[in-house]
Amino acid sequence: MKFTLEMKLKDIMAANPKTVEAMQELGLHCLGCPFSVNETLLNAAQMHKLDPEKLLEAVNSVEQGEMSEAAKAKAQPKGAILQMDKKTFAIAPHIPAGVATPEILRKIADVAEKYNAAAIKVTSAQRIAIVGLKPEVIPAAWDDLGMDPGHAIGLCVRSVKVCPGMTFCKRGLQETLGIGMEVDKRYHGMSLPAKFKIGIAGCPNKCTDSMNVDLGIMGTSKGYHVYVGGNGGVKPRRGDLLLENLQSDQLIPVIDAVMEYFKENAKPQERLGRLIDRVGLEGLQEAAQDVVNA
Repeated sequence: MKFTLEMKLKDIMAANPKTVEAMQELGLHCLGCPFSVNETLLNAAQMHKLDPEKLLEAVNSVEQGEMSEAAKAKAQPKGAILQMDKKTFAIAPHIPAGVATPEILRKIADVAEKYNAAAIKVTSAQRIAIVGLKPEVIPAAWDDLGMDPGHAIGLCVRSVKVCPGMTFCKRGLQETLGIGMEVDKRYHGMSLPAKFKIGIAGCPNKCTDSMNVDLGIMGTSKGYHVYVGGNGGVKPRRGDLLLENLQSDQLIPVIDAVMEYFKENAKPQERLGRLIDRVGLEGLQEAAQDVVNA
């Protein structure tokens, strides 16, 4: 069969496993990642700054066959992210709301030491990454950790950042940790048209970047404001105010409405902010307000 640029990597590899070798030779080293393989061949070319037509020609010229043992060894291990040296990987255990116990911290330190990690890095997504692991030790490292991987890449809800809120912070105006845990449990890893980040803050200081993520929640003296469509990156965008002064029991229904609207209306790879720029905010506001009024 002839492949196209619109086909997903996982479908190409399923149709002809031997194409993995051709893609690896051109610099695609993330073919073992469960998130990256859901991207299209065109998107993979763009992400790796490759000529899409050259990549397409390469996979279409491969004879039918199975993946070699060498190619399997190079494939990205599950739950790992290839590092700059193209030889080692980082793993980031999922830590809901960024709240870790001493036991979790000891376990991460023990695994890093046991497998000779190059570093332990606190990430911007409130995770702790173990950096510089050799690919052959990663399955054992995950077994020793006994934790789920954080969704650091892929077209899904990647992170839910949560501030201490009024549980610990003297400036907190609303509860955040319990809500953050619930939001994380419900949405973290959810498949969406594009990557999606959530930030929950207990006061207008917005320490979790609530106006710079796809969906932000900010505590006020009267309830919670909800913002949508923020993002960083090359073309940063400030989030739009969706609803004001919601009560805690209204947040999950509103977030559900935002997710459904995003799934139904966004183009592939289109962030929520770009969707709003394209079609306007009114439709999303109406969908969210409907669940509040229900």
